[in-house]
Amino acid sequence: MGRWGSGLRGRIGGAGLAALALASTAGAEPAPHPVNKGDAWRIVKTEWSASDELAFSEFVQAVGRSTCTTLESCLANSANIYHVDDDPEFTGDCADMAYTLRAYFAWKNGLPFSYQSAMRTADGKPEDLRYSSNGNIIAARRDAVGEKPVSAKSFIGRIGGEVSTAMFRTHPDNGQGALFDDFYPVKIGRDAVRPGVLAYDIYGHVGIIYDILDDGRILVIASHPDRSVTRTTYGSNFLRSKPDLGAGLKGWRPIRLDGAKRLADGSFAGGKIRGAKNADIPAYSMEQFIGNRPDPNGDWRYGDFVVKGRTVNYYDYIRRTLASPDFAYDPVEELKYGMQTLCGAVRDRKVAVERAVSAGFPLQPHPPRLPPNIYGTYGPWEGYSTPSRDARLKVAFIDLKRTIAELVAHFNGGDNDVRYEGDNLPRDLWEAYQLEKEACTFTYWRSDDSRIRMNLGHVQDRLWDLSFDPYHCPERRWGANGAELTTCTDDEPKTRWYEAQRWLRYQAERTYDVRMDFTADELKPPSAARPEDGGIGAEAPADADLRAYLASLNSFPLASVGEKPEITLVAGSPVEPEPQLPAWHSKILNGWTKPN
Repeated sequence: MGRWGSGLRGRIGGAGLAALALASTAGAEPAPHPVNKGDAWRIVKTEWSASDELAFSEFVQAVGRSTCTTLESCLANSANIYHVDDDPEFTGDCADMAYTLRAYFAWKNGLPFSYQSAMRTADGKPEDLRYSSNGNIIAARRDAVGEKPVSAKSFIGRIGGEVSTAMFRTHPDNGQGALFDDFYPVKIGRDAVRPGVLAYDIYGHVGIIYDILDDGRILVIASHPDRSVTRTTYGSNFLRSKPDLGAGLKGWRPIRLDGAKRLADGSFAGGKIRGAKNADIPAYSMEQFIGNRPDPNGDWRYGDFVVKGRTVNYYDYIRRTLASPDFAYDPVEELKYGMQTLCGAVRDRKVAVERAVSAGFPLQPHPPRLPPNIYGTYGPWEGYSTPSRDARLKVAFIDLKRTIAELVAHFNGGDNDVRYEGDNLPRDLWEAYQLEKEACTFTYWRSDDSRIRMNLGHVQDRLWDLSFDPYHCPERRWGANGAELTTCTDDEPKTRWYEAQRWLRYQAERTYDVRMDFTADELKPPSAARPEDGGIGAEAPADADLRAYLASLNSFPLASVGEKPEITLVAGSPVEPEPQLPAWHSKILNGWTKPN
């Protein structure tokens, strides 16, 4: 097959994608308007060219930079230059969105497309494929190929019923034959990490990169089980793990339609889609797993990530490698950006909670048992509960506090990679915290239709009290106590459930291999029982208190900086909630790509 091209060259900045050079042998420039406007998926090129990959990156970047909040609205948004009024609607969660965007673009541009439609565990164990302990291998594939054009509506519409995050849970060396893997791990660099590349979290989530900022931050768009689409940044919320699980940044494997016959109208019929081998993909690399200085004994856990002679962690390595050459961390800017990202996550959570309330779950009896696993399930619990979303939020709070503390320590130690141009870092950090905290306000509806006004500081204070259970009243979903809780409609059994779930709320890590289908009476703290007997969760929460840390830097007594949420007595009917984008997203819309 020769050398397949997939490494993009150029930088992604405020002016959009730079010109790219890709090694490829396929056809001409993609049309500025759809090749296929109707349902028929005519294939007019046997493989994706460099310009096709560039156009796909631009397509994903435009969708990500838009204000769309569902997959349907993303495809119907004016940012999608391929949309026509009679396009079918497609919906789905995170895996569906990743595949649908790629398939939609291929259909509109007359390009070949194929996807892995069935998986099995690599070790043969009967496990949930989304959370298999040793990864998966491909069991079947489906090609958008036939003796006559396939129906795009039917083909793309079928994807949602066949794909899941199990498709991304593969070892990079598996699936290079007829049942090839759709993805490959990319080398960290601007040549390969680009809009359209996927970010896979082994805890059952996948996002799509839509922008890379000059400071190395990777922006990710993703759909969720409740069908909301959100934006975030790539970091420790996407857990790194062993190669068998395929975590990290993944590119779409180059494919080619072989053996097709050319028809009179210039399109191709028949043939078979084949995938490039890893060795033939310039951007393929194992460095995300083994580091850029691998362990001499071949143990992936002990490989190092080294930048300019300094050993750093995986996430820091990615950011430093992608950032401009003169990049240095500014603690104040890191705090602002981190809090804006947290605010976006909190507002997304508000949407999820309100949808559960609107669906009437707080008024329904609580089921006698939890699902087999609260993080990985199906049905109403998957659609309306928030344990995974809440865990990611907790990790983000923990990580921001730890990051700021580390940057302060590095600055105080004279580290040149940390840049601060003011004269009082503790004061400026505190003022930035107050500014961003007050900028992030929202209200939630209590059970009596009165509202509570909160800010990001209140969420931090009650982070470990936020209920993930859709059957709880909205007050408990937001960790209320005292007078704020008096309007809650929960009965005594639901109150027992809330108390029993405390240990699960204390846990920031998502554990998919632990049995959880216990009754409220069976749930116990980990110190009191074995996991199989109901002793699950964490004994105590981790330290996520950024405000306490900043107060200590400034020698403020913590008791003097607390505050209570405001009860806003405004009656009325809640409106259908819509996700709100992080504050930094508005800067993206205005062509901003670098913090100021």
